[in-house]
Amino acid sequence: MNLELSLEQYETLLKLVYMGDWVISTLQAKERAEDDSDNDSRFAEVVRHVFNQAESIGLGNIVQIDQNNGEPYLTREFEEESGLVDILEDYEDEVFWQALIERLAHRDFLRHFGESSISEMAIEERIEKETPFHDKWANEFHENGIENLKT
Repeated sequence: MNLELSLEQYETLLKLVYMGDWVISTLQAKERAEDDSDNDSRFAEVVRHVFNQAESIGLGNIVQIDQNNGEPYLTREFEEESGLVDILEDYEDEVFWQALIERLAHRDFLRHFGESSISEMAIEERIEKETPFHDKWANEFHENGIENLKT
């Protein structure tokens, strides 16, 4: 397969591959525990392939090769100047707040209605009855962050 991209599109592809690799790398410890090394190598192979093309199209200044293991990587300068670090930090922040809200809302929903009662509800009813718990926590964190959380 041949994929033709402009220099700008290829740079964008490098960023996308980097971000995808970052997400996968974050999960690698869990995957290794589950012995899912096949997926690790598939992803790493694609990352390597895309990054290794950078030199031949004139973007060798943003992709370097690790002298110890031969693996390509984006330079720290490019990571910071391209906004990748900011994007990933914003992503982490958003995932944190959404997961916290969802988990607390579901906990409170379970405590309020009970597991057996919830299991008898239709999906529409579950959503309708769990939404106020979600809204409560979303509003709390929007207004106060974690200030009011207690141990």
